[in-house]
Amino acid sequence: MKRRDVLFGLGFLGTIARTSLNSALVSAEQPNSIPLPTEFQYPNGITRSRNGILYVGSITSGLILRISPNGRITTFFPGNRDIFAANSLRLDEKRNILWGASSDFLGTRNSRGEIIRRPHRIFAINIRSGKVLRVILMPDNGFGNDIAIAPDGGVYVTDSNQPRIHYLASGRDILQTWVTDERFRAKGIGLAGITRRADGVSVVGNYTNGELFKVTPQTAGKPKVELIPLERKLDNPDGIQFAPDGTLIFVEGAVETGNGRLLRIDISAKGSQPQAIQVLAENLVSPVNLTIAGREIWVTESQIRHRILPGKEKAIPDRFFVRRFRLS
Repeated sequence: MKRRDVLFGLGFLGTIARTSLNSALVSAEQPNSIPLPTEFQYPNGITRSRNGILYVGSITSGLILRISPNGRITTFFPGNRDIFAANSLRLDEKRNILWGASSDFLGTRNSRGEIIRRPHRIFAINIRSGKVLRVILMPDNGFGNDIAIAPDGGVYVTDSNQPRIHYLASGRDILQTWVTDERFRAKGIGLAGITRRADGVSVVGNYTNGELFKVTPQTAGKPKVELIPLERKLDNPDGIQFAPDGTLIFVEGAVETGNGRLLRIDISAKGSQPQAIQVLAENLVSPVNLTIAGREIWVTESQIRHRILPGKEKAIPDRFFVRRFRLS
């Protein structure tokens, strides 16, 4: 049995605390892991409604699961030709819309061995009827990675191919460039996770470069972009969300090392000193996204690392999980 599975089976997860922030514990009141149906592979997008329903999407298919608070799992959306992946999911409950990004991350090989990718896009589904409301292609060969929703229904989308964040006004069908910054550019995957605070401040992560940026709207002119100083370079940051106490919770995908982690930092600290990183959990296999409600955190453990590393493409895991944590 793997060390990771032993820790989850014990009902708690020890933490490596590098700051004075509270440690994280896995709740013993409910299962620490949600096993997904055997036919569902590579979970990624995840979001939660106010009444406790989880929506989980796949990296490699458009299938979106609906998980009730009692643990019942059903298919919310089966996927189709236009929505072939759900690598990000965010819920706009006020307007009954489930937003998602559908990106052909792995692509398929043609007869000549070339990798062909379908155009990346974002989509909107009515949460009550399951009807597809909109499918919007990413501009300029963009790779729509993650999504944040504003209170007015505006949608912010990170672009992993271009050094920019897009914005879609409520009710519109055309993505606009919200902010561009050359520091967002990377040789591999650029911007990935994004979260937006109530005051409009956003935080985004550069997946390949291992950096976090704070983006602050300005009353006049373009938003202000600031690098968040950290005590070390991050190992593929992704899946970013603000916790209720204002701290930042996110994952490290750790493609090279394999030691995926759940992390927390406090970005409210003043000054230019590197900020401490608290490790809440480790030994996760390719964690990619998360959602937070109160003190609870649900993390999608994609286990997709083997599809990226040469020679391991056929080592498909037998089962996939959503991992659940509780902050003390």
